Amino acid sequence: MKRLSLLLLVVLFVSLATACAQPAAPPAAPEEAAPEEFRVVVIGKSVHPYWSNVEKGVRAAAGDLGLSDDQAVFFVPPTEDVAKQIETMETYIAQSVTGIAIAPSDPNALEPVMKKADEAGIIVTTLDTPPVDDSVSQVYIGTDNYSAGKVAGETMASLLPGGGKAGIGRGSDTALNALQRTDGFLEGISGTDIETLEPVNDKEDAARALGLANSVLSANPDLAGAFGVYAYNGPAWATAVKEANKVDEIKVVCFDATTDIINGIKEGVLDATIAQREFDMGYKSVHIIQKIANEGQEKAFADMGVEDGIIDTGVDVITQASLKDYAAGLDTKGIPHEWSVEGWEAEADEVAQWGEPEAEKPMHPALEDGKITIAWIPKALNNPVFELGRDGSLAKGKELTAQGPYEVDVQYVGSVASDIAEQARVMEDMIARGVDAIGVSCNDPDGCVDPINKAVEAGIEVMTWDSDSPDSKRFTYLGVSNYDGGVAAADLLVRAMGESGKVAMLTGVPGALNLEERMRGFEDGVADYPDIEIVATVACYDDINQGVQVVEETMQAHPDLDGWFFVGLWPLFADRGSMPLWEEAAESGQLKTVAFDTLPVELEYQKEGLLHGLVGQKYWGWGYDTVQMIYDKIVEGAEYDDWTDSGMDIVTDNNVDAMIEAWETSDFTQPLPPAFP
Repeated sequence: MKRLSLLLLVVLFVSLATACAQPAAPPAAPEEAAPEEFRVVVIGKSVHPYWSNVEKGVRAAAGDLGLSDDQAVFFVPPTEDVAKQIETMETYIAQSVTGIAIAPSDPNALEPVMKKADEAGIIVTTLDTPPVDDSVSQVYIGTDNYSAGKVAGETMASLLPGGGKAGIGRGSDTALNALQRTDGFLEGISGTDIETLEPVNDKEDAARALGLANSVLSANPDLAGAFGVYAYNGPAWATAVKEANKVDEIKVVCFDATTDIINGIKEGVLDATIAQREFDMGYKSVHIIQKIANEGQEKAFADMGVEDGIIDTGVDVITQASLKDYAAGLDTKGIPHEWSVEGWEAEADEVAQWGEPEAEKPMHPALEDGKITIAWIPKALNNPVFELGRDGSLAKGKELTAQGPYEVDVQYVGSVASDIAEQARVMEDMIARGVDAIGVSCNDPDGCVDPINKAVEAGIEVMTWDSDSPDSKRFTYLGVSNYDGGVAAADLLVRAMGESGKVAMLTGVPGALNLEERMRGFEDGVADYPDIEIVATVACYDDINQGVQVVEETMQAHPDLDGWFFVGLWPLFADRGSMPLWEEAAESGQLKTVAFDTLPVELEYQKEGLLHGLVGQKYWGWGYDTVQMIYDKIVEGAEYDDWTDSGMDIVTDNNVDAMIEAWETSDFTQPLPPAFP
């Protein structure tokens, strides 16, 4: 689960590939130098490794053509945003740039402003996503999405010779590339016994993609395959499949070759991906506009092989069997090695990991004495959740020591209370002791910046878990996707109470990011059910007694309430009988409640039928996985995304006994049985 992240955050990703053809080398730069007034703008869809690779192509083309950063501009909005793309187009139209290449998130919505640019004498081209029919776009540079989708379908057919149900994560109902890939996929499996479910639309949101994948798996226990149309869909399916313990049962095919997808291929969680050549998209977008401006459309099209207004950049099918050849092809074709199993910044010599000779990498200083000392620092000591994480960290340390060749010494240190000043002092002490690494749950994101940065500058590897300090120099953050947790809670409540009724939410401190994300996910999850109404959202400010009070007041105000989502478990820590209205309604079966976390007190409520589903964080994994990740960073040179999704536990009547046993034995190494039979 190390790098499959839905990333999160974050997420979230790039596209799958067709046959064994390797990426073509970028075309040679024309001899004529670009005039000073020449200016091209390439507009992508969102901040994502895929678009970072497109930008690298833009930068490479600019270097070959002698263009400055101001003459070759690359822009993406933070998230998929049609309005922002239109606004950016308007800005550069007003500046009378030479050309604009855009990847339209909604081709119909972008066409009017593209036409405006064309009428202003600006060369307009498209990349990644084809324009509408009769568009003013002079050329489309990118994947033949229908053909690529067909290859994905044929690949799925080869993986499922006996047929079976297959889910489709589409991402968008308006983007032409998504629709064409879906249609091509259906063509690729035609004539087989594969039955496709209705595509699910995650609105190009990686977190929502994971929630929908979990829902599809829950509703279809006989699912045999899953197809992800976009780069983040595949990892979402893979995470859902892995958490359901069905890696060997469900075949996953997706698009693109992001780091997490390549790692999924290596681990066997993803079976195949259709990798686009996004570097070429950026590179050729700059070249074609420069050639049209200097030499005219006819000669430019002839020189660059434009057919029917298209430059097909092609795709590559990547499986475990073809991964080595794909990596070698990137290197030998003269194109920068844009990805590797460990990250997008791999140099050409990293292809040696697939079997070619490479100079021995220097040993990490922490390994010189044969011992790795890791400080595992919680927010506070004497907290049952953190003590469980401590047990996980110590267990992993023992495992790694027994495995050899290095001794792994895990030190559990922290302040008695949740106090950032005391936590900073503890970290300073660990720096002074010269530990090799620190894993810390930050009491305050800003307060942790200085001690974390000081540790990194001292050569200490630092990562955060449970609670992050994103502005620090830590190498990754391991944590749950709170949005996904909210979506999962919505699914649990709908299963318990049905698709209609009145529900309420209880939160802690209004504005707290983790709680707000849980509520946002829950709201999006129930939005698919128009007969469910959220009638109240109340806050307890992380206070047990106030939680009891606002729950009871809400029960009085809404005696016909059908459901609750406890974003945290605050009132459940109160003595039994403290919430008589809630308990009476729950015992009668009228009221269904789901809650975040899977602590023993909640498990008791679940067993008694007062709670109807729990969404839990991986407390054991906070320690167990953190130590493993630090070990891999030091020993193997592993690289991680900014956010590493820790995953979550879904507890229902079907697996509550197993979770209780895990708490009683302090052994969370065994996978939790499926939440639904």
